[in-house]
Amino acid sequence: MLTHSFEDLAQAFRVLLESEWSCRRLLEVDRAEAIGNLESGLNTQLNAFHNIYDNMLQNDIGPMWYLEPQLLMLLVIRNARHHNKANRIRTLYNFHRNVVENPTTVKNYFYVDFPSPPEEEGGDCFDVHMSWSDIDNMLSLPRAESRLRPDARERIRNYVNADKFEEEATKLGFQKEDIFINYVPLSLNAGIALHPHVNQHVNVNEDSTEARFFLHHFEKTRPAITDTHEYSVIPFKLPPKD
Repeated sequence: MLTHSFEDLAQAFRVLLESEWSCRRLLEVDRAEAIGNLESGLNTQLNAFHNIYDNMLQNDIGPMWYLEPQLLMLLVIRNARHHNKANRIRTLYNFHRNVVENPTTVKNYFYVDFPSPPEEEGGDCFDVHMSWSDIDNMLSLPRAESRLRPDARERIRNYVNADKFEEEATKLGFQKEDIFINYVPLSLNAGIALHPHVNQHVNVNEDSTEARFFLHHFEKTRPAITDTHEYSVIPFKLPPKD
């Protein structure tokens, strides 16, 4: 029932990794193409999650995504991008390109990462920096605009312990607009949360390396810790346009 949707999701995890690598490799050569690759990878993964959401809803397969913060987070970001709300939840690349008058100028940002548990040795995720201010703005929109339930903002903020990292950022003189969080461990946590509900509905084809890997990966990997954070200050700039 969910085989094709899960295959798309597994491929999307691979595509995001490749697009992030491509972005870093191409950034000095073709800035627009590099950023476009990353944005395309993100959209591919977010839409794959939403396709599974639709499939599960149509076939009455649990859980209720809006009650699970790991899954709700992905819906919030996807819906903002799909419906052009909250600046479409910008990556650091697009934020810096659109907000800083001269994007080749260095600006410092406050970065929040969600660590792997100690037993997951070497399990840290790669980095895709996403605007926390945009996410929080999406959560603060009227329901008619956001299409979210009234408790969505509190559920998400509690999930990532937003009060804590906002406080730490303020101590260092940063505004909310300067805060970026790592999207990747949040997407991993969503996959882990999905696994017990989709496992019995997915038949992995022998030639699908990605689907087989991620079905096992989501079962065996411990989720990233979201109530305790790793912080860093990132001096960021973009190279000149080609």
